Amino acid sequence: MPQMFAYKARNLSGQIMTGKVEADSQSAAVARLRENNFFVVDIKPRRASEINLDKLFAFKLKTKDMALFCRQFSTMSEAGIPLLQCLYILIQQTENKNLQKILREVVVEIEKGKTLTDAFKVYKEKLPDLFINMLATGEASGTLDQALGRLAAQFEKDHEIMEKVKSAMTYPVVVAIFAAVAVVALIILVVPIFADIFSSMGAQLPLPTRIMIALSDIFTKYWYAMPVVVIALFIAFKRSIATPGGKKAVDMVVLKMPVIGKLINKTITARFARTLATLLRSGVPLMQSLETLEDVVGNTVVAREIAEARALVREGERIAPVFMKGKFFPPMVVNMIAIGEESGSLDSLLEKLAMFYEQEVETMVARLSSIIEPLMIAGVGIMVGFIALSIYMPLFSMSGALQGGTGGP
Repeated sequence: MPQMFAYKARNLSGQIMTGKVEADSQSAAVARLRENNFFVVDIKPRRASEINLDKLFAFKLKTKDMALFCRQFSTMSEAGIPLLQCLYILIQQTENKNLQKILREVVVEIEKGKTLTDAFKVYKEKLPDLFINMLATGEASGTLDQALGRLAAQFEKDHEIMEKVKSAMTYPVVVAIFAAVAVVALIILVVPIFADIFSSMGAQLPLPTRIMIALSDIFTKYWYAMPVVVIALFIAFKRSIATPGGKKAVDMVVLKMPVIGKLINKTITARFARTLATLLRSGVPLMQSLETLEDVVGNTVVAREIAEARALVREGERIAPVFMKGKFFPPMVVNMIAIGEESGSLDSLLEKLAMFYEQEVETMVARLSSIIEPLMIAGVGIMVGFIALSIYMPLFSMSGALQGGTGGP
């Protein structure tokens, strides 16, 4: 049964390289590394827990870093700088340590005779699929600088949209965190004082008060378990979305959420249109473009619909009628695709479609931030009001009882 080994080895240039290799045995792993001109310094089997953690916390290069990398690479390639020299310069200029490591290893692969695309394919799990496919097309057609330029524009636009969404959500998230801290502080510090008073008086407590006292007991007695529970829930969530069923369930829920679901829909549609336009304009075949889109859209439900469409297109059907049968893409998108197919200008119409939906996303993000702010304030008010009500209800009852008890004939 194949096993994962962690190795430290020297390449032909004498540089120390580290990484992982899968083989049936340690000797087979050493032989495999030797075939790739690596001289093993140290090698040992990896524990299953280490492998699981790698999968759980595996990194993907950020869109911002990819945009900057592609823009710099495109500029240098267009200026006629040789490929390896471009990569050496990029290694020095890149601030992202993960990308820097990949570039160093890509240089080693190219020196061994691999093409640029094949060298990057070794690290395809850490790189966007769009990058690999566009790189292959640009290298095969001799238009690498143009392909890199289009990739840079694509990644820059993706980053711009995501930054606008993040900036709109920053304020609500900060308010939510402070509200949660304030509520927990009230439950831990204030509620126990009143709980002792109520207990000493032996009063019959209403339901809201009993709920608050129960929460206070949980927080004060089991506070040390809270971080453990949060971490456990996070790991369980990560593992669940790592499975096809879990990821599909989460993606379906996200698409059906009120307001947020509509924003996600528009964002995916904009990304779909721009990416397909970029791929087609770069000369990537339609079937390969649709296959790339399955991984680029970032939602398994939409990816499945694209996969079903790709299967029908392979059988000879046109894109627009196929997407018309689906449930995700709105009629406007399908009609624009149909016009593009008829006129032979699908890439330019898709780009216009992308611009329209990107503008829709920006408008919706601006509206969302103005809607969420009063909702958050109302939510904080309701939580604090519930705590205050749970404390004052018994006090009012006791006050009434005392007044009734002291009243004479």
